[in-house]
Amino acid sequence: MDHDERRRAITAATWRLIAAKGIDAANMRDIATEAGYTNGALSHYFAGKDEILRTAFEHVFEATNRRIDEALGDATGFDALRIFCREVMPTTEETLLEARIAVSLWQRAMYDEHMDDTNHRSLVSWRARMAEFLEQARAEGDAGDFDVELAVEMLLNMMMGMQILGVLTPDDTTADRQFEMLDRFIAQL
Repeated sequence: MDHDERRRAITAATWRLIAAKGIDAANMRDIATEAGYTNGALSHYFAGKDEILRTAFEHVFEATNRRIDEALGDATGFDALRIFCREVMPTTEETLLEARIAVSLWQRAMYDEHMDDTNHRSLVSWRARMAEFLEQARAEGDAGDFDVELAVEMLLNMMMGMQILGVLTPDDTTADRQFEMLDRFIAQL
């Protein structure tokens, strides 16, 4: 296993710990144990816990973006927007896991400059992509006249809320309910 593979394995172990036990469980000793390493061995791959958590946070966005790109194919307009949103919303085991990680790390992102930058860059990219899909829907004649920037912000807020509620109240914020909210929102456009 090479250096990058070991970093990915440690990041995956961190994800599992955060998802199962919360951010407080992500101490160096437990991360090392979960990854199958000694505590001291982690220092060969990461400068410390902060770097591991930063990498885990970056990986959430990278995994989501990779999945979005694979799922989009040739889709445009509202079809592309639905695909995009469904890959962010916590409706599958994988997206719920990512939501647990993201929600757990958002508090740190408020105070960690690197994580804040990761979050900011990702959300700027997501806003631009959603705006592009909405403009395509309008050009395709599928949408009326509306404020694209406001629609993007409303949609992003709805998806972030779904991540929080999907983690905290999964019995109420089911996948079907999330899909219904998304479809109703799009239908209003």
